[in-house]
Order: sequence, then structure tokens, then C-alpha cells
Amino acid sequence: MIELLHFLRPLWLLALPAIALTWWLVRRREASAMDAGAFIAPHLRDALTINREARRGVRAVDGVALAMLAAAVGAAGPTWSKQASPWFAETAPLVIAIEVSDSMRSNDLLPTRLDRARFKILDLVAARTGARTALIAYAGSAHVVMPPSTDAEVLKPFLESLDPAIMPLQGSSAGAVLPLAGSLLGEQASAGTLLFVNDGFDASDVPALAAFAAEPNAPSMSALIVGSDEGGVALMPDGAAVMATTGGRLDTRIDTATLQRVSQEAGMPIVRAATGDADIRQLMRSIESNLRQADDPDARWVDQGWWLLWPALLSTLLWFRRGWTMQW
Repeated sequence: MIELLHFLRPLWLLALPAIALTWWLVRRREASAMDAGAFIAPHLRDALTINREARRGVRAVDGVALAMLAAAVGAAGPTWSKQASPWFAETAPLVIAIEVSDSMRSNDLLPTRLDRARFKILDLVAARTGARTALIAYAGSAHVVMPPSTDAEVLKPFLESLDPAIMPLQGSSAGAVLPLAGSLLGEQASAGTLLFVNDGFDASDVPALAAFAAEPNAPSMSALIVGSDEGGVALMPDGAAVMATTGGRLDTRIDTATLQRVSQEAGMPIVRAATGDADIRQLMRSIESNLRQADDPDARWVDQGWWLLWPALLSTLLWFRRGWTMQW
């Protein structure tokens, strides 16, 4: 933040030397007056001196100088951050990568994790009116379902058609999403966000995610985790339980240790799906945070000078002290 600090109206800083000089001259004159009082009898000097107690410490001119300094610096418009333009915020691209694997059939979130993921994606897209959104579906492999589009209604039929049965390879390979997301975002990758909507990550994908996050022009990544830690029962459309390749029912518990690794090593915010819209609002804040870090050519510097209004006002409160006077 220090390296970004500058002033929007730097000419106001020319007032600082004048204020300092005025303060020094007034303090010097008052000091001279006190020295001259040494030739007067002490009892007469005390009776004739106005505000003699204040002269031994902080004086009225000190409060005036502090208020004027704060006002001058505030008028100069100190700033250290930018405000993204509304156009830039509304058109920032988002790539959603939804996991379409057998574990997403789990019923721990009704009706299923996959259905709940669809609802959350539609809610998020509706909250980003006018923004470009692309959709990737992945399991053991990743595939572009919809290229970037501003039409939210186009997304709904694509989402409804997704089912683990249509995926060519079973599994959960988040690493396969990364090159597709980069190609979809193109030159706007640094301003975009890649959002994973899944029920967790495989430990084998963590190095790829961390390496992707470290690339200079890579998009920011976030994850919406759908499901409970305890998991549920993954059911086929006919009601039969999904069986694991090793035998027994498919384990749908969420690996929280891997989630922590992804968050720490890839710097990825992890949001857990919940009832209501708290999770959507959290994702929106994450996407907006990514925008603030991007280079928006139309962004405006935020004038932070109003913060200095408070010390200026607090200094003026000294004028309400009894016997507090200012002599120029």
C-alpha cells in the first residue's frame, strides 16, 4: 500500500510549509512575550497573563496548526487504492467448472449434490447480470459445455442436461480443467475467475492447482464445495446405490484435509454450500476481490482524504476549553 500512496491534488501540499512557518512564528512570539514577563513582578505577571496554564504545555496555536495540516493533506487527496469501473465489474469473465461424477449423486444434500450445484450456479449467474460466463463439465476428463456468454437463460438447459452417465471417463480430475479455462478466458484471464463447483479435490490435483495459481497471468480460483463432511448415499436413477470399483457403496465423504491443502498451496478460497444465499454473496465478494487486483484501465483512484477530516475536527474541539484563546 505504501508504494501506491500518492496525491490526487498535490498542489495543496504547498500549504504545508506556510502552515509550519506560521506556527513557528506564533510560537516564537509567545515565547518572546513570556521572556519579557521576567521583568515584571511575578504576582502582576500572573494576573496579567491570559491562559497562563496553557502556555506551559500545548498551546492554542498547536491545535490550529494540527487542524490546518490535516485539512491541507486531506484536500491534497491521498489515495492508495482503485475503484473498479462498473463496466469492468459487470463484464469480468467467469468460468464455472462443475464436477459431474458419481459422487455428485450423493443425497446428503437433497435432492442430490449435483442438483444443488445446479441451483447454486443459476443463483450466481443471476446475481451477475450482464457478465460473461462459461461452463465446463468435468469428471475423469474436462469438456467445454458453453463458451463465454452473457445470456443466463442459455446456461440453464446445458446445466439440466449434465449427468455422470454422459461423461466419457469417470473420476474427478480438476487438473484437466485448467488448460480449458485458460483458453476460454484468453487475454482477460488475469481479470477473470475460475470457479470449481464440486464435492472436493483429489490430492493428486493439488500440485497442478498450485502451479496454475503461480502463473503470472492466471485467473484467480475459488471453489464452492457441495456436500457434507459425512457424505451420503450416491443413488442411480433407478434407486440402486452406486458401487465403488473396490466393492461396496461409493464413499462420498469430503476430504477436508485435501481442501485445506488446496486453500493453502493454491491460495484458493473455499466456500461451503449452505441454505440461503450467504454462500453466493461470499463468492461474489471473492470475484470482486479478484477484480480489484486486476488492471482495469478505467479504474479510478479512491480519494481517501476524508479520513483526515476526523483529526481536523477533533483538533477544533480544543476551542471549547475554558480560557483557550488564539492570538495571532
